Amino acid sequence: METLFDKVNHAVKNWWLSLLLGILYVAFAIFLMVKPFESYAALSIFFSCFMFVTGIFEISFAITNKSNLSGWGWYLAGGILDLLIGIILVCLPVISMMMIPFIVAFWLMFRGFSAIGFSVDLQHLGSGNWGWYLVFGILAVICSFLIIWRPEAGALTLVFVTAFAFLFMGVFRIMLSIDLKKLKNKTEE
Repeated sequence: METLFDKVNHAVKNWWLSLLLGILYVAFAIFLMVKPFESYAALSIFFSCFMFVTGIFEISFAITNKSNLSGWGWYLAGGILDLLIGIILVCLPVISMMMIPFIVAFWLMFRGFSAIGFSVDLQHLGSGNWGWYLVFGILAVICSFLIIWRPEAGALTLVFVTAFAFLFMGVFRIMLSIDLKKLKNKTEE
């Protein structure tokens, strides 16, 4: 059974895209925490644009690493999903405002399960940080279930649960980029 990194036999290109995504996730989480009341309305706008931009980054990462990563298709699928959701939400802002809890929840669920899968692949590669990746993935999934379970709990709750979920995913992406850079350096030696 092939894992995500089975075919890493030379440098992982553009590891910094994962770092950039992680920084964007953390910055978005901080914005949500600092401005919670203004954030619900802004959440739909920022989330729409954010999804569009992260989709482009994910697709770029997948395409540039097509020959290096056996699971590059999962990155590509995630990027296409982000890009499509971003386009739909930008084009239909009223739907974005009404459906934002469910859109955010299912997006976080997909990303959380992806993070869990990546953690297993990193464990097989001998990464010492795979357990942290697993924890961040599980936390993102838990946040997604909380949003689905209580979407009527109010805008403020949604904003803070979303902020923490983005924070977890941001830290995951930053840590992943560091491991990808280490893999890149290791394969260059």
